[in-house]
Amino acid sequence: MEMTTMDKPQGKRSPVYLAAPLFSDAERNFNTLVRDFLVANGYPVYLPQETGEGVSGPERDRTIFESHLAALDRAACVVAICDGTDTDSGTAWEIGYACSQEIPVIALATDRRRPWAGKMVNLMVRESARMVSTVEEILPVLKSLVP
Repeated sequence: MEMTTMDKPQGKRSPVYLAAPLFSDAERNFNTLVRDFLVANGYPVYLPQETGEGVSGPERDRTIFESHLAALDRAACVVAICDGTDTDSGTAWEIGYACSQEIPVIALATDRRRPWAGKMVNLMVRESARMVSTVEEILPVLKSLVP
């Protein structure tokens, strides 16, 4: 079975929290692609969109929130997808929380309509993270942060 949660890192690898919007099929599919790339390169990944399935009722939101918060607290690094017209509000919150806990953040901005080099990603996000523009660029930065 493929390791997709942050239970136990393999070897010296530490877990990655993948912060990303998850509200459309395209977003969820891209998140899965990024997760699969990181897992294939030896990094266990907590993917928030996989949490909360089967949970219903009044405790659902609290259960999901607590699961994400615990995963962030265990994370050695956050990889954040920052595409679109503005960084997703949940993703921005996760970046801010990670920054406050001194957890390094890698922000992936692939949207060519707003290149981060042109300062189109929010200042607070840009200054909180190491910016990359392709999925493949994540790996060398991740290796430098989480050997």
